[in-house]
Amino acid sequence: MSEPRTYRRRPAGKRGAVRLWPTYAGITGLLLFMLVALAGGIIWYDSRKSSELAVADAQRLMREADDKIIDRIRLLYDPMYAIVGIASLVPDLTTPAAAADPSAKALLLRALRTYPQILSLYVGFQSGDFFMLTHLAGDKGPALRQALGAPPAAVFAEEVVAANAGGQAAAQWIFLAEDGAVVARRDHAQPFDPRERPWYRAAKDTDVVERSELYIFASNGEPGFTLSRSFRGPTPGVMGADLAAVDLANFLRQQRVTPSSTAFIFTKTGGVVALPDQIQIVKAVRAGGELKAVLPKIGDLHDPVIGGLVAAYQDSQMTGTRVYSVAGRAFISRIVNIPTRYGGDQLLAIAVPVDEIEQPIVDIRNDMLLYSIAFLVFALPLYVTLVVAWIDRKLDRPTPWQRFRDD
Repeated sequence: MSEPRTYRRRPAGKRGAVRLWPTYAGITGLLLFMLVALAGGIIWYDSRKSSELAVADAQRLMREADDKIIDRIRLLYDPMYAIVGIASLVPDLTTPAAAADPSAKALLLRALRTYPQILSLYVGFQSGDFFMLTHLAGDKGPALRQALGAPPAAVFAEEVVAANAGGQAAAQWIFLAEDGAVVARRDHAQPFDPRERPWYRAAKDTDVVERSELYIFASNGEPGFTLSRSFRGPTPGVMGADLAAVDLANFLRQQRVTPSSTAFIFTKTGGVVALPDQIQIVKAVRAGGELKAVLPKIGDLHDPVIGGLVAAYQDSQMTGTRVYSVAGRAFISRIVNIPTRYGGDQLLAIAVPVDEIEQPIVDIRNDMLLYSIAFLVFALPLYVTLVVAWIDRKLDRPTPWQRFRDD
């Protein structure tokens, strides 16, 4: 039969307790600090690397976005270049009699149906006559119907400007259904002189398709662009096709890397070409209640994010990726040149807030830290008990459980 185990007991009293519990607390605190430091270091390192990867991924998405936007610009303009270039060589379309020629009208209507980005196709003559077909469809349709007073059944609007019996210019609007049938007309409209329009002046002395800068369309007072080419003949003139700025704005609005990111097009001299929010351009070109004849400037928008990026570009005249700050908020941006065929001296810019890129990483880091603290709080009592028992064993002291059993 084994002898009962005996323990070497130190003299009881307050002095022994004072000597041991600081040791317990110190060792426990040191181990706890090491555990927290290790966990915190792992979380911090993982968060930092994840943020770097998120920023790199955002830059990749920005490159993909600018490729998509430029491809979209190419798809918008290339068919229009081809149509204007070919139509200006067709005799049936380049004569004042085209307005009364059903075959000429049918040809233009087919082009508008096939290419919905084309707002209008028209011909202006040196005599002052004018013939235009406008497509009342898509996002621009409601505003056009209201501006022109078109009935709901109208899908196309035809404008004809010609000299009346008294030799004065007279204009009329004829509204057509999808199949080209007349549904309404307005015989007394305000005439205008096509020879005074920017698209006519830009193309009348050249033999190539010219692209206008942003200007205000006479038909609806909205901003847009025109491709035009001159033609010769008994009555020379210019063939034109309109692209509404709202179509480009809608596509820019869809290219969002983060919720607050923005993509816009501007000129090297600081002029506005296209924005995701078309209302900003409309307000800028109508500042003070007057329609501007030139591109609005970046400063007219009063947008600090756009203004800050353009200012950073103008300081260095460098394209590519950069980081800039506005009101204490950092942005990653990318600026690329738009091909000359589609934009001349225009540039595409994309700006993405850094905090929105890193926010998912920050949320994950905070969650990990919270869960780690909760785990430590839950496990700390057990951890301290095990440490105290281990120290007592090393000091050859009975553990609290052994003392309880012996009693």
